[in-house]
Amino acid sequence: MNGQMYQIACIVAAARKALKSGKEIWYKPEKYTNKMSFRILPSEKREVTELSVTDWFEHLKEKGLKDLKLFCPISVNDRGILGFSNTTQSSILCFYKDGKASYFLPNWESASPGRGWDVTYTEYEWERPCQDIPHYENNIEEFKDILARIEGLAIKIECENFAKVFHSARNHLLDLDAAKVLEEPQIPPQNQNIFRAASAADVFGAMGSWNDEPGWLAQDKGFAQQYDELSDQLLRNIRLAILYAINEW
Repeated sequence: MNGQMYQIACIVAAARKALKSGKEIWYKPEKYTNKMSFRILPSEKREVTELSVTDWFEHLKEKGLKDLKLFCPISVNDRGILGFSNTTQSSILCFYKDGKASYFLPNWESASPGRGWDVTYTEYEWERPCQDIPHYENNIEEFKDILARIEGLAIKIECENFAKVFHSARNHLLDLDAAKVLEEPQIPPQNQNIFRAASAADVFGAMGSWNDEPGWLAQDKGFAQQYDELSDQLLRNIRLAILYAINEW
């Protein structure tokens, strides 16, 4: 899975678990993170506006946090950009008891060589036309179907390694005890298989990814249209699966 998407999913899951349990947030930054901070909106009551993840969550509770959700678009104009930083367009939506809402957008910057990334989540007010907290449907059946179809395409264009990836991802949805891809976010067991499948199926990146050679092979073998259609549907279902797994429990 894209490292930026994985991080924001883990943060939201940890915060939701802490909010539901009434306990402190527990979140361990990923090894590729050098520094992470949360930049909140200026307030007369608080002089410090750049917080650690623990202080950020306590600040949200002080503001009357009601719920928070991961948000990301389910499609992009160009799948090829997904191998670069700051392209997931994901954010953390925060909803408060007074009816107000805000969102945090991450910005990733490369630290000095060998030290990973500096990540800053900046808060913005959310002027919403609708005050309802978003909810997401379980797309497991559609996800299974797309994974089976794109596995078939990968075999046709002689990309056996990707066919194995899609097959493994589908096994997670079929609950066939496939090996864990990553350490799971703090979500219930019934959501973990869905997140694992999304993690395994996320093949969109730069050189060596599904965006690279498979596209040329599909074009050469007369499957360009099928490649584009199935790739778009795969990305859509990956995003929907992540949104459901992290938000709906």
